[in-house]
Amino acid sequence: MSANGGNPGPLAGASGEDSRDPGRPPNKRKKIEAGATEFVGGSNTDTEDVTQLRKTAAASPATVGGGSSSSPAVPVSTPPPRPRYPSYPKSGKSKDVRKWNEECRRIGEILAKDPRNDLPTQRKPKDPDTDEAVQSRRDKAVVRKAARSIVSVSSTGHGGVKIQQCSGIIIRQWEEEEKRVIIATCSNIVCSMGRLLDPVPKLYVGLPKKTIVEGQLLFVNHHYDIALLEITVDFPLQCPSIGSGPSYGQEVFLLSRDEESSLMARQGEILWLEESNYLGRNYQMFLSCEVPEGGNGGPVIDHDGNVTGMAFQHSPDPAVISISTVITCIEMWLKFRRIARPVHGLGVRTMELLNVSLQEEIYDDYDIDSGYIVDVVSYDSAAESLGVLPGDVIVSFDDRHDLTLPQFLQNPSSTVYLKLEVYDLIRRSKRSITLPVGFCDTSEQV
Repeated sequence: MSANGGNPGPLAGASGEDSRDPGRPPNKRKKIEAGATEFVGGSNTDTEDVTQLRKTAAASPATVGGGSSSSPAVPVSTPPPRPRYPSYPKSGKSKDVRKWNEECRRIGEILAKDPRNDLPTQRKPKDPDTDEAVQSRRDKAVVRKAARSIVSVSSTGHGGVKIQQCSGIIIRQWEEEEKRVIIATCSNIVCSMGRLLDPVPKLYVGLPKKTIVEGQLLFVNHHYDIALLEITVDFPLQCPSIGSGPSYGQEVFLLSRDEESSLMARQGEILWLEESNYLGRNYQMFLSCEVPEGGNGGPVIDHDGNVTGMAFQHSPDPAVISISTVITCIEMWLKFRRIARPVHGLGVRTMELLNVSLQEEIYDDYDIDSGYIVDVVSYDSAAESLGVLPGDVIVSFDDRHDLTLPQFLQNPSSTVYLKLEVYDLIRRSKRSITLPVGFCDTSEQV
């Protein structure tokens, strides 16, 4: 063959399958085939330089993983494949079908014991109501952040018999070598029918990452249904962001932990409901959502993640106590080793929840659009001696007009006098009075 014919000479492959001009560039298909050959390992026609380059790349973890070339690559073994169910026998014979059934049963038993079934990426949620309550990405982020300050609290009696399961809120942590942590929870954890159990049960607190420590009871307050615990840990915990307290109609999340410290959540709102002395609990507001099992003492948070209250399971409506009341109780106990609740001798309702037609009538006739309606004045009380009568309207309390009923009536305080502006609808007159406040200590120090 002539030179113009492109005689391959000694460069041709053993098969002699191609005889084209060596100066002619390869077509697209040849480029792809050459690239593929190089990628998977090359052919036996590689030069020594190319072979050495492959060896160097294989020995360097930085080439494929970005790691340091000084560290040897760690081989990762491939996990064995999961067993598969066999296909239904094509023969359809009863003997083959029986064998197929036996094999399927055997595979099923193996798969049922597979630990991968219990991975959080594989199993279904324990509490479907939590999935329904928290759905948006923002709400999930808010709830997860707030959940870092929630713990589970359990009490056990003699013989390890479980008594109660509640939730708790991390309130304070002291920065010491051994970090002391204060936790607020529901008094039901150590009480029955409003009385402290004797002997006092052992308390266990479930912390983040499934850590369990023993807790020490500090005090209980039967009136507010709260208990204070102390634990000691050697690692930091997160305290919550404290809000200003719940308000009527506010949308909230109720958070809690079950006995395995799994997070549970409910979504609801603060009901437009109040009772001037509902079972002696006029410091409470009420929730539209249920309190999950173990949720007593869990936090109520707003949609920014601020803790506004503590939840309790009561009938007919679940209740919430303002976080400001809880914090004040704790601060009073830490300072005085006692909690004194105020006694006003008054039973009132807020005008905010009054029938709208009555609101209009009061505004048109007396120019009053907010305040507290006096329903009851206790006999021989300071309020009675100052001339406060049923039907009067308290239009301000310590120069404030924006308090909810629980804040007005029951917030524990060291204040011994209240400045009230009282409007008498009969006389159409307003006067200022200074009401002395009595205090009742209902705490039990342990």
